[in-house]
Amino acid sequence: MTKILVVSHTHWDREWYLSFQQFRARLVEMMDALLALLAREPRFASFALDGQTVLLEDYLEVRPERRAEVREMVRQGRLLVGPWYTSPDEFLVSAEALVRNLMLGHRIAAEFGGAMEVGYLPDSFGHTTQLPQILRGFGIEAAVFWRGVGDEPGRTEFRWMAPDGNTVLAVHLPEGYGNGADLPAEREALVERLAGVREQQARRATTH
Repeated sequence: MTKILVVSHTHWDREWYLSFQQFRARLVEMMDALLALLAREPRFASFALDGQTVLLEDYLEVRPERRAEVREMVRQGRLLVGPWYTSPDEFLVSAEALVRNLMLGHRIAAEFGGAMEVGYLPDSFGHTTQLPQILRGFGIEAAVFWRGVGDEPGRTEFRWMAPDGNTVLAVHLPEGYGNGADLPAEREALVERLAGVREQQARRATTH
């Protein structure tokens, strides 16, 4: 039997084709709606905040009165934050910057209830070979990524080994982090869409 896991999440750029404040306006709107959804629907299990903690700071500067609510959702495991402070492009920063990024991400996440212990790097345009070593130094045993490789992995799950011998369980997203975006609500259309996702994933999957 094939299992399809749908991970609800946002992919969030702090500043890109719009200014920081324009993106923050979108962030505040999204977080307001998300917190309302989590409160309204106990069956909605969890939501991942793109592996970053900086967006908590940006949101709570505008909505400081919601800090306790955010903290409770993180504590319950329904709002997944970190482990990074901000999602890095690994080749644009130094090794120390990567380590300090994780240190700061963990420090802020701890204030809210703890970090998501997954090396989530969906949008880096290349990867340093020492990344498994860095992640394991923070107790992180798994990594999830999309960009940064071509067809080299050949499969979606594998052990990624650093030069020092440290390994993490790596999961490659060959179709990107949005392959489940805009899922239809109508049953037949949803089944058809998921069948297409399954076919895409099965070409490289090593498990069910």
